[in-house]
Amino acid sequence: MPIVYLPAEPVVPAPEPVVPGSPVGSPPRVTWTSAAGQEVPLSDIGQGYAVLEGARGLAMPTYQLYQSDSLLDGTVIRGTRTEAREVFLPIYLEAPTRPEVLAKRRALAQAFSPTEADGGGNGVLEVAESTGQRRWIRARYVSGMDGPEGGGDTGMDWATYGLNLLAAQPYWERTPVTVRWALEPVTDTWLPILPVEVRDSGVVGQGMTIRNPGSVRGWPVWTITGPLSGTATMRNVSTGAELEFTATLAAGEQIIIDTRPRHKTVRDHTGANRFSDLALGSVLWPLAPGANTVDIILTGLGTGSLLEMALTPWELTA
Repeated sequence: MPIVYLPAEPVVPAPEPVVPGSPVGSPPRVTWTSAAGQEVPLSDIGQGYAVLEGARGLAMPTYQLYQSDSLLDGTVIRGTRTEAREVFLPIYLEAPTRPEVLAKRRALAQAFSPTEADGGGNGVLEVAESTGQRRWIRARYVSGMDGPEGGGDTGMDWATYGLNLLAAQPYWERTPVTVRWALEPVTDTWLPILPVEVRDSGVVGQGMTIRNPGSVRGWPVWTITGPLSGTATMRNVSTGAELEFTATLAAGEQIIIDTRPRHKTVRDHTGANRFSDLALGSVLWPLAPGANTVDIILTGLGTGSLLEMALTPWELTA
C-alpha cells in the first residue's frame, strides 16, 4: 500500500511573552529553582533579592586544549574539551526585620543545599531576558554562604553572598524542539492539497534537512513507534556518522534511542535494553549546529508508524 509522507514540522511552544514586569531593555530576570522545586527570584528586589555587579560564568565556558610539543617552535593542538562551568553570583538579600532576614537566609541556604541526602542536589539557574529569551543551566552549590559576618558583608536586616556554583554540563539549554514524521495509508486516489508526498513505504526520508538551532552540537532522542520490521538506518550525511539496528515492533510498540552524553541508551517501551540490536560500528551521533542533511530508512512500516525526534538545543552563552 502506498504511504503518505508528512514532512518534518517542528512542534515547539508558542513564542514566549515578554517577561512579566520587565520592560524591554530592562536587566534580565535571574531565578534559581532548587532540586525540591523551590523557586527563588534572585533578581527581584521587591521580594528582597538582587543580583549585584560582578556575576561570572554566564558567557563562554572554559576549554581544555590537548597539545603536543616537539623540538619545533610552537605546538600542535590535538583537540579540545569543554570543562564543567563555574558560575559566580553575587547576591544581596534584605527584609524589614532581623528575624525576617534570618529566615530568608535559612530558606536560601536550604534552596541551594547540594546534598541529595538532605533533599538538595542539582538546581536550575535561569536567565530570562525582557524580550522573552530564556536560557537555563543545571548547577550545584559549591561555596559562598560561609561568611564573613559583619563589616561590609552583612547587616542587621541585609546580607550579601558570593555564590559559587558548578554546572557539570557546561552549556545553557533552550526550549526543547520536537519533530515528528507520520506515515499514513493513502485512502483516496486524489491527493488533498497538503504538504504531502508519496514515497516508497520503506523510506521515511533521504536527503532531509534537520536544523539544530543551538550554537553547539545537539544530541537527539529518537522514538520509533511500530509497526516496524527489519533494518532501520539513520545517517547524518553532513558528519558521516551512521547508526543501524534490526528490530520488529508491533503496532504501538516503541524503540527509544537516547544519544545524549552520559545517557547513551537504546530501550524499548518496556524499558528493556536493546543496545545489542545495534549493528557493529554504529554511532549514536549528534546534530551539528545549523542545517544537517539526514537519511532515515525504515523498513516494514504501516498504518500508525511514527518517528519522533526530541532535541534540547545547547548554547555557549546565557
